Amino acid sequence: MKRILLTLMMVLMLTPVVSARAAAPAAEELTRLLKEFLDGASRNDIKAHERFWAEDLIYTRSAGVRMGKTEILENARSGPTATAEDPTIYTGEDVRIQQYGDTAVVAFRLVGTTGSGEKAVVTQYLNTGTFVKRKGEWRAAAWQSTRMPEAEPQRLEPAKDAAVNLTPGAQARPGLYEEILKADAEFFRAFFDTCDVETVRRYIADDFEMFHDKGGRVSTSGEAFVKETQDKCKRQAEGTDFLSTRKLVPETLEVYPINYYGAIASGTHRFYAVKKGEPDLLTETALFTTVWKEENGQWKLARALSYDHQLAK
Repeated sequence: MKRILLTLMMVLMLTPVVSARAAAPAAEELTRLLKEFLDGASRNDIKAHERFWAEDLIYTRSAGVRMGKTEILENARSGPTATAEDPTIYTGEDVRIQQYGDTAVVAFRLVGTTGSGEKAVVTQYLNTGTFVKRKGEWRAAAWQSTRMPEAEPQRLEPAKDAAVNLTPGAQARPGLYEEILKADAEFFRAFFDTCDVETVRRYIADDFEMFHDKGGRVSTSGEAFVKETQDKCKRQAEGTDFLSTRKLVPETLEVYPINYYGAIASGTHRFYAVKKGEPDLLTETALFTTVWKEENGQWKLARALSYDHQLAK
C-alpha cells in the first residue's frame, strides 16, 4: 500500500514538469498568426488589426497608457500609409509560447526598423500577449509592451586617463544686464517706433542672421536687414503696412555673458498695432533669443530668434 501511494505521489509531482516542457499544440498556428499580423502592421493594414485583436482587448503601452481595440484602430487609421517614404517594418524575435487549453501566452521581442542602411533606426520592445481561442479563432485579449533600453554606445578607450579639468562658466560683469536692456530698447525703438535707420545700422552686426517661426531664415546679413528696415518704413509711410510697436515684458528678460564675444538675451515680447489717438492694440506675443556682440564698446545684434508667436484673442 505504501509503495502504491509513493508511486502515485511521484506521478503527481512529475506530471506538471512534463506538461510545462511539452510544446504548445497551437505554437505553429500562433506563430503564423503573429507573423501575419506584424507584416500587416508594417503596412498599417487595418484588417490585420481587426483580425488580431479581441473585442475586449486590454492593451498596456510601453508609455504606461491603457487602451482597447477601438483606440488601436483609430490610431491605425490616422497613422502613416503603406506608401510612406520610410515605413517601419516590424518583426518578432525570440518567440516563446505557453499554452493552457484555449488560452496561450505569447512572449517575443518586437523589432521595429525605420529606414535602411546606416540611417536605419531600430527600436526594440519586449511584448507579452495573452491569446484566447473563441469559435475556433485565436485572438489577443491582453497585451503588455515594454521598450528595451538602447545599447550603450561604444566608448573610446584612451591610452591613459586624463585629468578632469573644467573651467567655470562665464561670469557677468557688473552692469551687463543694464547694458543689454538699454541696447534692446534703443534697437527696437529705432526699428519699430521712429524708423531711425542709422540707429538700426549702428546696432546691427555685419554677419547678422534672424530666424522667425513664421518666415524661417528671414535675414542673412546686416546690410540686408538695414535694407528691409528701409523698405518697411517706406511701406508704413505710404499706408501700405500698419504701424506697429514691440514691447519687452521686463520681468522675463534674462541675460547671460559669453566670454570673448558678448551676451545672450532671452525673454518674452509683445507686438501691438498703433493708431493715432487710440490705445495700442495687442496683436501677438512671442518668445525671443538674441545674441549680442561687443565691438569696441558698441553692442551689435548678431543673431535674433523670434518664435512661438501666439495671436491675441
